Amino acid sequence: MKRKIMLLIGACILTVIALTAIQGYFIYNTYQLNEKEVNNAIKKQIARLEDTEEWENLNDTWTTRSREYAKQYLKGKATKQNFIKYLNIKKDSLSTATKIYMKKMAQTGDYDIDYSIYLNQIILIDHKKTDTLFNGKIMILANDTLKENQNLSSMGRWENKDSDAELSMIVKSNRFYGFDKLQQTIISKMTGLLLFSVILMAFVVFLYYMSIKNLITQKRIADIKTDFVNNITHEFQTPLATMDIAIKTLQRKDEQMSPEHYKNTLAMIARQNERLQKLFRQVTEVAVMPIANKSIIQITDEEIKDMIDDFKLSKLDVTIEFTSLKEAFSIPMDRFHLNTILINLLDNAVKYGADKIEADLKITAKDFILSVKDNGKGIPIQEQASIFDKFYRVEKGNIHNSKGLGLGLFYIKQLVETYGGTITVLSQKSKGSLFTITIPI
Repeated sequence: MKRKIMLLIGACILTVIALTAIQGYFIYNTYQLNEKEVNNAIKKQIARLEDTEEWENLNDTWTTRSREYAKQYLKGKATKQNFIKYLNIKKDSLSTATKIYMKKMAQTGDYDIDYSIYLNQIILIDHKKTDTLFNGKIMILANDTLKENQNLSSMGRWENKDSDAELSMIVKSNRFYGFDKLQQTIISKMTGLLLFSVILMAFVVFLYYMSIKNLITQKRIADIKTDFVNNITHEFQTPLATMDIAIKTLQRKDEQMSPEHYKNTLAMIARQNERLQKLFRQVTEVAVMPIANKSIIQITDEEIKDMIDDFKLSKLDVTIEFTSLKEAFSIPMDRFHLNTILINLLDNAVKYGADKIEADLKITAKDFILSVKDNGKGIPIQEQASIFDKFYRVEKGNIHNSKGLGLGLFYIKQLVETYGGTITVLSQKSKGSLFTITIPI
């Protein structure tokens, strides 16, 4: 069963990983589609800006200036090196005009982009002689501070002829746009999808978790029930077998038995009968929980000692020390319940190997505190969360180094909680245990 649970957990993990990968793939594709959609919208926005007479006049400004410089260059009045300086001088005025124009043309829903034109090459053809005035990359204009991510909007190439001078000028340029908030914009468009994906995956993980948790709980309950059946069967076998022998002994003729033998046999039956009744009583006490009697009763430390002395009569090899700060005190608790809690704690300590027990009683302004410390086997840390469960025993299966049905600590906890108190345990394996019960006064 444990292997099946591990396989199920592994399958659930693989399924979650696969679902996450599929979700990630679809989200990535959706991101790319949204990115493409935004870029297309920006290109349409740029196309609208470039499709006006005002823009044509603005664009013709730098081409006209370049042509005038080319004429000066052919006459020997200008150099190629100074052409770059010439363009840089004119760049600021063009950029300012472009910025004003784009603000004027902005519409609701437009993206806040930057726009720039770069000159790549100017080739001059004069009387069939070819000369390259410029070859490289230089910015002609830009509407704003350039963004980090520049995207190519379009590539331009045109030829301008001057019939009088027989001059032809071939110009190559590129136009770029940038949008720094591209990622934020796309994610904002995908917010609903991302939120839904996260909630869906969390829900799937939660379902897997609850399914596995319920399966483990059911397995644990089934194991506890199996242990209980094994334990109670074993517990009943001994007294029943003993009583069977005693009854057969009594069935002999009186003359074959001495009075002492007859008396011992009856005592044996009485003891085993009492033991059977105790076992049944443990089960029925758990099934029908008592109603707490909240009336105030007077208890003395002598009464507690008497309870301990009565217990010691059947445990002669166990040393029990009792200390109390007060000789008499008042608590809102039933005497029978107090006796049950104390005796069950002592019995539980002896059952698990203790031969020395220290019981301590403290009364504060608010609480009644009873602690029982022993030098027994101790309780492993991983078991301590379960020892107060019904039918739970640290010794699993059909192991009977210590007798019992796994009801003692459960019954104590139920009683303590009925009075609004708490029970805690501090223990380590092979180092004994300390149980502390705190009940408000």
